[in-house]
Amino acid sequence: MEKNLHAVQEIETLTPETFLIHLDRNNFSFKPGQYAVLRNPETGEGREYSIYSSEKEDRLSFLVREIKDGDFSRYLRYLKVGSSIEIEGPRGFFILDDQSLGDAPVLFIATGTGISPFHSFATSYTNLNYHLLHGVHFADEAYGSDAFCPNRICLCTSREDKGNYFGRVTYYLRENKVDENTICYLCGNSEMIEEVTSILENYGVAPENIRTEVFF
Repeated sequence: MEKNLHAVQEIETLTPETFLIHLDRNNFSFKPGQYAVLRNPETGEGREYSIYSSEKEDRLSFLVREIKDGDFSRYLRYLKVGSSIEIEGPRGFFILDDQSLGDAPVLFIATGTGISPFHSFATSYTNLNYHLLHGVHFADEAYGSDAFCPNRICLCTSREDKGNYFGRVTYYLRENKVDENTICYLCGNSEMIEEVTSILENYGVAPENIRTEVFF
């Protein structure tokens, strides 16, 4: 697996817990939906992060949530502009197939920072026939929402009534049937993915049309 050093261009704070780390592209090639391993070049410690940026951008971006007692996320947050980090990849197969890139109806379902691959999809491919459900606690966690068409996104907020829907994405799905011909992409915690998969299968969505990426 290829490894290269990339210079930090910016650390962009989004909320007290989340930030974007922007790196120089350095000829890194990937398909939207893939992830990479970010490593401390001195210690070799690393973590996997989905790529947030468009494949068309000159820089490479990752959405990170700072975890309490998470040494690596704190390491990323306090990197200095101009310092270097090692990137290994790309990896993963959570990418759009030809049918999804065509006229087929596509449903993206994300929780929290699981929005990353969908942000990469939306900014890389401008003609997708998609609808997005993004489940967060608070409305200010609608990371990168301006990248999505306003009439194609439903922000589900579980701890305040300031989104498009007050409640979890699973509540929304139980109240709003999904057409069985929809191709569904799920990214988030394992509990959400398991519950949403069950709901979609009950609606008649074929297992091969439910694609998942688990964020632990």
